[in-house]
Amino acid sequence: MICVVALVVFAVLAIFSASYRPLAKEAFDCTFRKLTFRKCKTNLDERIRAKLTGKLIKLPKVARFTYKHFQVLSVIFTILFFVSLIYTGYGVYNIVRYGNCNGDDGGFCIFEPLSVGECETQDCTNVDCGCDAGEKCDCETGTCK
Repeated sequence: MICVVALVVFAVLAIFSASYRPLAKEAFDCTFRKLTFRKCKTNLDERIRAKLTGKLIKLPKVARFTYKHFQVLSVIFTILFFVSLIYTGYGVYNIVRYGNCNGDDGGFCIFEPLSVGECETQDCTNVDCGCDAGEKCDCETGTCK
């Protein structure tokens, strides 16, 4: 399952750097073989497993656990990858559609690029200052000019 995540990561990296293209090709081959219930010819998953365990060798118990349960951990991280990808897509959709992260409900959103852009032009259509006709809303103070 780690081949699927490696395919996405290396495919994006291969766009910007030619050194990742062979790895992306290898990850594609591995993913295709895994989807057809065959073993990878390239041993990409075994190399990732060995490299990860090698980095964790300073913590022998953690390295042993990771090496033994690598397939289960790779399935868990693959599921987490796709769940986070779905939530990211949902957040982007809400920002484009409603101007905030939470959709039609509104609420707290740490990233609201559309409201900031409107305030920079001093045409705060989404800020309710209660201004009369002809007056403009001062975005920073929320008062009428």
